[in-house]
Amino acid sequence: MSAAEPQDEVRLYGNWRAERGWGIGALSTSATVTVFVSLLVPLLAVSIAPVAALPLAAVAAIAIAAVVVRIGGSTASDVLTRRVRFHRAKQAGWTELSGGVLTEHPRATDLPGVLAPLAPLDVDDGRGARQALMWNRRTGTLSAVLRCSPIGLDLADLDQTDQWVASWGGLLADLGFQPLIRHISVTVDSAPSGGTTVRDVIARRLDPGAPPLSRTVLDELTALTPATAAEVDTRVTVTFDPNRATPRPTDLLAAVTEVGRWLTGIETGLAGCGVAVLGRATAGWLAGRIRIAFDPAARPYVAHAELQDWAEAGPVAAIESWDSYRHEGGLSVSWALRDAPRQPVAAGVLAPLLSPGPFPRRITWLYHPYAADEAAAKVEAEVTSGQIRSAWAARTRRDETQRERDDRTRAQQSAREEAAGAGVGRFTLYVTTTVTHDLDLPAAVADVEQRAGQSKLRLRQMRGAQAATFAAALGLGTDPSDLTRHHTGR
Repeated sequence: MSAAEPQDEVRLYGNWRAERGWGIGALSTSATVTVFVSLLVPLLAVSIAPVAALPLAAVAAIAIAAVVVRIGGSTASDVLTRRVRFHRAKQAGWTELSGGVLTEHPRATDLPGVLAPLAPLDVDDGRGARQALMWNRRTGTLSAVLRCSPIGLDLADLDQTDQWVASWGGLLADLGFQPLIRHISVTVDSAPSGGTTVRDVIARRLDPGAPPLSRTVLDELTALTPATAAEVDTRVTVTFDPNRATPRPTDLLAAVTEVGRWLTGIETGLAGCGVAVLGRATAGWLAGRIRIAFDPAARPYVAHAELQDWAEAGPVAAIESWDSYRHEGGLSVSWALRDAPRQPVAAGVLAPLLSPGPFPRRITWLYHPYAADEAAAKVEAEVTSGQIRSAWAARTRRDETQRERDDRTRAQQSAREEAAGAGVGRFTLYVTTTVTHDLDLPAAVADVEQRAGQSKLRLRQMRGAQAATFAAALGLGTDPSDLTRHHTGR
């Protein structure tokens, strides 16, 4: 009896953790400050102004409850703030878009909502072809979209998979040394094709003089494709901030030239990550992708063509509700990442979420690299924050939870890895599913949440921010965190 050959061990990846600060327990830094101030003010009022102590205590209790009580993963203050902002936007008419063929408007070609500042720039790619750069007129950033085709893990051995993951990690680490790059995103857009693509190909290539038996076999095979056929589109979006360049570009043309120099290196790096770059997206191709997102019924007509007019990309009408977003002939629900996997996972952990399903689905992974000179300070601050929380637990004679101990261990491991040359950044995930019939929406929502659970992810439905999350999931260089800052574009 011969001994069994040893099997290759599956490499696992992990050590993701949320940036916590020095907040006590599960509270953030700002929430901890709010609690301490709320407790301190009534105590001081007892000795300074006893009459005001009781009212201040009531206000303090409300403030503490607002940051301590959680509703669906968010604090009560966050939920209330979103409610107030959404109600204000709805009353002002900002949640609705209604256009017409003969509507006169100076910026009628703008996309709705937070996508309005985006404008396509048709530029030369330096190789004799054309490419589009999405210019954000609010922030001044330029985003280039690379059409990609991942090789996949099904036929790759473990060593090759590990090499691809290592190359991807090296690419992300190199972003810390490229100040011009603000963030990078990967978008996977999938939808059931209904077998129309297969039927069209067979119909075009079928010889009219073929034997009847051959035609019968092909007809039977074609009839089986509606349940299995799907269309998958993968793209990588690199967003550049010309204001970070040295020297700073004097005009938009100089900024476009600077972006072209840096983009080639990203394409070269992707080749070592198991990704084939098919080319740079053109304005017509991007317009078609946007049109499909807003009008799913247009997919058979636009998926393999380019729109000639940017005005055709956006919807004629769109309405944002508290928990959904209605646009043209589609109804969408969007989520954002709440928690990354806590345990080590294999390279194919996201396969359930990325695989095509019965409804159109779009997933965008957004990564913000920290500059190399800031990364060390970031991880050391997290280690110090963990020590502060541990000291507070010891001082208050409270036993640390296992999650707190594990979090401190992961922070220390991140510091060691950063010292060894690893990159540091923050990332999130946006997911959007779209249906053409309202009755299908519960099934589509359940499908996404089930797939997210299989991928070890915890998602949060972005109630009150459906339109902004829908825009972020398009992979056009839009980052919702930029909406909280004030920028001056070019």
